[in-house]
Amino acid sequence: MADTKTRLRQILVDSLELDRAADDIPDTNLVQELGLDSINTLEYLIWVESEFGIQIADEDLSVDLIDDLNNLASYVEAQVAESV
Repeated sequence: MADTKTRLRQILVDSLELDRAADDIPDTNLVQELGLDSINTLEYLIWVESEFGIQIADEDLSVDLIDDLNNLASYVEAQVAESV
């Protein structure tokens, strides 16, 4: 999961053009910590889907999924495993 979280951090920095190193992105409280709004989160998730070759189901979208890299990494890894 560490590799997935590293990739997710880099996607955050790249997709949102953050003026911050990927290593400085925290595991939790991302919405508040990074000041994410609905547009930012959608853009980020589109990049995540593209990077990992997955589809995030509408019913799976939640603040908990976006706000915690552990949750998102677990979700992404499960989706990737299902698509293989």
